[in-house]
Amino acid sequence: MNPKKSQWIWSAGGLALALGAGVMIGRVSAPEGKSDASADGSSTSGRGTGNGGPLSLAERLERKRAGEGRETASKPADKDLKSILDVTSRLDRTQRLLAFLDRLPADQFAGVYDELRNSPSAELRGAERSLILQAWAERDPLGAVGFLQQGGAGDWERETALSSWAANDPQAAFAWASSAPDEGDVNNWLLGATRGIAAADPQLARDYIAKLEGRTRDQAIDAVEPYVTQFGFDYSKSWLAGLTDEGLRNQASRELSRDMARLDPAQAAQWNAAMTDVNTRRDISETVADHWARQDLDSARSWVERLPEDTKSEAAEGVARQYARQDPAAAAKWLASLGNNPDLDGARQVFIEESFRNSPETSLNFVSNISDPQRQQGYYWRYLGNWMRSDEGAARQWMNSNSQQLPPQIVERFNRPRQTQ
Repeated sequence: MNPKKSQWIWSAGGLALALGAGVMIGRVSAPEGKSDASADGSSTSGRGTGNGGPLSLAERLERKRAGEGRETASKPADKDLKSILDVTSRLDRTQRLLAFLDRLPADQFAGVYDELRNSPSAELRGAERSLILQAWAERDPLGAVGFLQQGGAGDWERETALSSWAANDPQAAFAWASSAPDEGDVNNWLLGATRGIAAADPQLARDYIAKLEGRTRDQAIDAVEPYVTQFGFDYSKSWLAGLTDEGLRNQASRELSRDMARLDPAQAAQWNAAMTDVNTRRDISETVADHWARQDLDSARSWVERLPEDTKSEAAEGVARQYARQDPAAAAKWLASLGNNPDLDGARQVFIEESFRNSPETSLNFVSNISDPQRQQGYYWRYLGNWMRSDEGAARQWMNSNSQQLPPQIVERFNRPRQTQ
């Protein structure tokens, strides 16, 4: 088993055709206070809760067609997979495949899926394979996962099947996944189940994540993030607060912080500054500062200045990155005004790297602010060398004007004849 995230990315990419057609197998519920909506935007009641049950594939397809104003005249039904795969139009192919799967008896899914999986074009049919697996897992989850257990399924196949099952029956899917063996550091059965639960109910998924361990839990937090943050900053903050385990809450906060800062950097800054765990507060502060500085540099700068020293040094990196791109000279003055704390070396290094692109002189003038002499020498060597290659005359003029402040070995090295350097 390969637990890499790229496996799921490939399968998710395979779903693009179905999603582009407005058809979604599996549902996403709104947070409390928001109404549910079907894949085509029409409202439903009790979806996924037993009050009316989930829409069938054919019903979802018909709603999509009606929403687009398409004619609903019936077409000849496809009787085999090959005739569908030969269709050149992606949208038409997806519609016909879904209609075919809705009529397909449960005991014939294994043969259809095996036919496609073993075909020469299997690697080019990720969308179709994913749709078949999802439909199969909705109709006959035990049959689908049993087939995958026997057939050496890939990570994305296990996740896809369990995700579809869990969206309809979270308890049964998670219970089955918990007892199903899986090789490697990540249990993709459990990962898929958690993803499917999150698609239907992010708050319920939060309870199940607490039962996971190791890298499976790490990847599960990453997997549920978009299902949580889609409902906005306040919902995301509340979702995190509901994690009773402090270690898990801190880990999830780090994972969600980027999207939360993007959603509302000012609120994210308040949330970040109020954190009691110093390491989590420090880790998140750079992300928040970076996003806020992109939108409102002045406000982000003021926020960093008010932070405690143990957090200011990290948050300053986010502001330094954006400030150096806009106004290197002003950024240098601001960063120097924050004091001589050695922990600010990270922000200083960020500034040197970013400002060098547009103002190599400003960048190199700031190297002396780095508290570690060895790092100072390394930055002089690296960036003065880069400047020598792009504009040797300007670089030598700067070096000669500042030779008294530069480490002697730097001046000596760059004054050597070129062939001996």
